[in-house]
Amino acid sequence: MIVKVKSGSYFGIEPFLVEVEVDISRGLPIFNIVGLGDTAILESKERIKTGMRNSGYEMFIGRITVNLTPANVKKIGTHFDLPITVGIMCGQRLFNYKDEILENYLFMGEISLNGDLRRTQGIVNGAILARELGYKGIVIPYDNRKEGSLIKGIDVVVAKNLKDVEKFLTTGEFENIEKFIEKPEEKIFVDEELDFYQVKGQEKAKRALEICAGGGHNLLMVGTPGCGKTMLAKRIMSILPSLEESEEIELTKLYSIAGKLSEKEPIITKRPFRAPHHTSSGVAIIGGGRNPTLGEISLANRGVLFLDEIVEFKKDILENLREPLEEKKISITRAGYRVEFPCEFIMISACNPCKCGMYFEEGGLCSCTPSEVAKYMRKLSGPILDRIDLKIEMTRLNEEELLGDSPREHSVDIRKRVIKAREIQKKRFKSDKLNSSMTRTDLEKYAKLDENSKIIMKNAIKNLNLSARAFDRILKVARTIADLAESKNIETEHLLEAISYRITEK
Repeated sequence: MIVKVKSGSYFGIEPFLVEVEVDISRGLPIFNIVGLGDTAILESKERIKTGMRNSGYEMFIGRITVNLTPANVKKIGTHFDLPITVGIMCGQRLFNYKDEILENYLFMGEISLNGDLRRTQGIVNGAILARELGYKGIVIPYDNRKEGSLIKGIDVVVAKNLKDVEKFLTTGEFENIEKFIEKPEEKIFVDEELDFYQVKGQEKAKRALEICAGGGHNLLMVGTPGCGKTMLAKRIMSILPSLEESEEIELTKLYSIAGKLSEKEPIITKRPFRAPHHTSSGVAIIGGGRNPTLGEISLANRGVLFLDEIVEFKKDILENLREPLEEKKISITRAGYRVEFPCEFIMISACNPCKCGMYFEEGGLCSCTPSEVAKYMRKLSGPILDRIDLKIEMTRLNEEELLGDSPREHSVDIRKRVIKAREIQKKRFKSDKLNSSMTRTDLEKYAKLDENSKIIMKNAIKNLNLSARAFDRILKVARTIADLAESKNIETEHLLEAISYRITEK
């Protein structure tokens, strides 16, 4: 007898339906799984047999063949344990199940040796797939309840063990998932330990970070060791707006596929801050590998990617950032596959101005020759620098700045301006697009310059040797500065400030 159970898998981040066909017949006791399953799927045979036995179910002594269709597509993950087990139990007629449940529900979950259902990857993808294909719902482990509850419009059936699954298959009854979800804690947007108020001086860097947050722009901080580059970069998280519901679903989906969710953090509710080390491999940062996996640039989606000591990263990794910085996605092509991952992030990068790091400091502290300084900074190619909107130089604080008590803004006050600027952009574009993603058509419509500003821009192009891309990015930054000031038009002071963040290119 052949039993068909619905499940799901994913390639890259795109989900697809998998039909688990289970055939039970007389013959030698052989258990085969076919259909291009990975090692985790092939090893499921032992988990399933032991889990069924310890749950009080007898395993049929004969030939069991499991086929995962479509058979020509690679499938990964332990979540096929549950649909295979359901197929075997129903094929053996261990209980009277309802056919309509197998036809209308997807099953995903890992089986433990005692028959309990364990947390597994890709649950959000499976729930989205069930909704998109018109299925009534999905059966998932109890430990995946919170991420499963993100998807509305379908039944989310939570099971702790195989006995719970049997009860649902025989009666069709299940408890609303809301019963299993604890009341969410109130979101705290500003971490008191990462408040801009704690940072003395460095007003230009603070202002640059505000502009980055307001329009989604990229920033490069070049400065002396110990001047506060890393400290400031971490504090941008305290001024970014909170995630919208659609963004939470998108991020939770990505982190579920990557296996980054846990019982402690089952849903991504805060914007990610990813800071890979410069010794990280290209696959770890960009993504790819034998099976397509997410890299740091995709895990930083809707958040911040911080590259400290950016000049120390391998050159090929930095050059691979061109497409993500421009297109907000990364296309990875290998011999056996081609996938696209989202990577809409703000890139904050930092580095020293030279090998010893003291080039900007007065008093002849730098021991590097001019050729050594030039060689050090040449590690950042022109195309990469062109894609960075703001560049600032930083030095150590002097005695007055360190010991003084000049007025400083709290992150909550800066965040209000950022949120207001983003609301202006949302109303302008009628979408969640930010100024950093404006097209040439958008610039002609929303970043018009008056005659005086055109003269200023003409001189800047000539003196700074700006490319067409750099010209566009200055206009985008100027538009964000105007939005932060709640100005309808780009005024001269907005343009001059935007140009000042490109002066270091000279």
